[in-house]
Amino acid sequence: MDKFVVFLLCLYLTFSGVIHIYDNIIDGFLPYNFAPGWLNAYWSALGLFSLLAVYLLITHRRSGIVLMIYILLSKVAFNSYAYYVLDVLESSRLLQWQTLLLGFSIGVSIWLWNSQKARHSRHIFR
Repeated sequence: MDKFVVFLLCLYLTFSGVIHIYDNIIDGFLPYNFAPGWLNAYWSALGLFSLLAVYLLITHRRSGIVLMIYILLSKVAFNSYAYYVLDVLESSRLLQWQTLLLGFSIGVSIWLWNSQKARHSRHIFR
C-alpha cells in the first residue's frame, strides 16, 4: 500500500514540476510577470524542487518526505499570500486543491515515515 501512496505523491509532484518547467521553457525564465520578483523566482524554482522531491521519495524516502512537505507548505503559504494579500491569482480553486493535497501529504507522511520499508530500504521498488 505504501508503494501506491508514494506513487500518487510522485505523480502529483511530477505533474506540478513539469508545469512549472514548461512555463519557464515556453514563456522564458521568470515567466510570472504579474507577481513580485521573489514570488516569480519561487514559482520558477518549484519545477526543479518538485522533481528533486520525486527523486528523493524514490531513492531516500525520508529525505523526500521532508522536501515534499516543505514544498507543499511553502506553496500553500505563498499562494495564499498571492491570492488574499497581493490579489494576483484569479481563482482560489487551485489553492483549495493544494491545501487538500497538503493535508493528505501530511497524513500519509506520518504513516510513510514509520513504515518498515522506509527504515530498511532506500528504494521503494525493491
